[in-house]
Amino acid sequence: MKTQTKTRVALTVAGGLSAMVAAAVPAAAQAQDRAEVESGPYITGRIGIALPSDFDLEGVQAPQAPSPGAPGAPANVNTQLGNEVTFSGAVGYKLPARLFNLFEPSIELEYTNTSPDVSGGSFNGGNQSFDGNVKVETYTLNYQSDIVWKDDQRIIPFIGGGIGIAAVDSNVTYFPPTATAPTFGVIGEDEAFVYQSNAGLRFKINDQFSIDGRVRYQRVDGVDLERRFIAGGNDAFNADVSGDYETVNFLAGVRFSF
Repeated sequence: MKTQTKTRVALTVAGGLSAMVAAAVPAAAQAQDRAEVESGPYITGRIGIALPSDFDLEGVQAPQAPSPGAPGAPANVNTQLGNEVTFSGAVGYKLPARLFNLFEPSIELEYTNTSPDVSGGSFNGGNQSFDGNVKVETYTLNYQSDIVWKDDQRIIPFIGGGIGIAAVDSNVTYFPPTATAPTFGVIGEDEAFVYQSNAGLRFKINDQFSIDGRVRYQRVDGVDLERRFIAGGNDAFNADVSGDYETVNFLAGVRFSF
């Protein structure tokens, strides 16, 4: 239910932005030749809220002593993540181009960082107490198209996306009701492919400064981690587990153009 609610919110916001984009197209059809595109490098910083979906990891147990568990049994860990502040910074370049007298493209390199805390979960559908966090850093190459239909336009819709590499550092621990300290953990680091898409609005304050707001969907594919037995100071392998990390982000940013 939590994931479905977040998805509905994201689709509602994205739908509203898409409607604004669609409304811009007829205006562009009436546009005449305009001044050359303002191009050049820029830097931007963003802050916002990340709403991650449940981090579902699946695997098969292959316990190594002294880890308990039945070889071949499932090792499915559902980790519920709380909402968390996210940060990003980017260096970009606005290209000297205009497509169909409407789309003005930019490319940028972006770094993002978020560390949502664990708010709950279960192992194989059981009743366990969960704790910890998952740190996610991404490095992406992004493409963005501003939608501009007149030279003095101050409010500029945009759409875009990016691909890159994510570094995921998991520190998820849990224990059954009969224990008082963590007995197992999904612990480790992995790098995986990440892709994202965004849509939003940018407001030009002047030729150098602008602010923007955006909604972003981000997915990290195929994160590989380990389930380990950690009770009593042990650190024994139990299972390889893997899954996808997904989040919807709402971000606000400031951009300075050189």
